[in-house]
Amino acid sequence: MELELIALATDPGSSLTPRSALRWGVHLLDPTQPLEPQYRELLKRYDRVLSLHASAKLCPVGPLAREAASATDPARIQVVDTGLGSAGLGAAVQRAGELLRQGADEEAILAEVARLAREGRFLLAAADLTTLVKNRLLPPLGDRFGEAFGLWALFTLDRGAFRVPPLPVPSARVAEALASTLHRFLGERRVRVRALFGEVAPDYRPRLKETLSQTLNLAAGTLAPMDPLAKSRVGKEAIAVFAYPV
Repeated sequence: MELELIALATDPGSSLTPRSALRWGVHLLDPTQPLEPQYRELLKRYDRVLSLHASAKLCPVGPLAREAASATDPARIQVVDTGLGSAGLGAAVQRAGELLRQGADEEAILAEVARLAREGRFLLAAADLTTLVKNRLLPPLGDRFGEAFGLWALFTLDRGAFRVPPLPVPSARVAEALASTLHRFLGERRVRVRALFGEVAPDYRPRLKETLSQTLNLAAGTLAPMDPLAKSRVGKEAIAVFAYPV
C-alpha cells in the first residue's frame, strides 16, 4: 500500500513559534486570514491534513477550521478538537510531530493525542479573571480574583472546560501549587511537561522550572512564552501548564 503524505497543522493557540513549528514539522495556520486557501495550499503538497486545535469551549479557532475543512475537501482534512488548552495543545502537536517523523499513521497519531487528553492534566493559574469572564469561559466570579489579598486562581480543565470554583493560591506559592497539583494527579509516573508564561514577573519562570523538576518525575519539559491568541482568551497575567505520562 502506498504511504500517504500527512501534513500536521495547528493554530497559534498552541504557542508554537514558527521556528519551533518547523522543528516539529508542523504547519502554523493563520486564523486571522481565511483558512480555506491555507488548507488548499497544503493539499497541493500532501495527501491529507491533520489539523489539531484546542477545545472549542476555550477557543473558537477549531470550529472555524472545521467549517473551512468542510468547504475545502472534508475527505482529506481531519480537524481534531483535542479537548485541551494552550499548553496541552502545544504538547499534543509536538507529540504528533514526533510520531509522524517516526512513520506513524494517522490512526496511531490520533490515538496518542486522545491518550494525552485522557491521561494528561492541564492547569491554568491566573491573576485576573476579567478576560476569562469576558470570553464566557467562566461565570462571573469577580473581575479581580483576590487581588487585594495577593491571590491567584488555579483552575483544572475538565472535559474541555475550566472547573469552578478555582483554588485560591497566594501569588508567592503559584509554582508550588501548580507542581503539587500535577503530582497529585500523576504521582511518580515519568512525565513530560509544557509550560506557557504570560506577562508575569521574571522570577516565576526559574521558580516553576525548579519546582516542577523537584516535584515531578520529569522526562522532559519545555517553557515558552504564551502566544497573543492564548493570552487574548485567558488573560495576560497567567501561566498554563500541561503534563502527561510517557
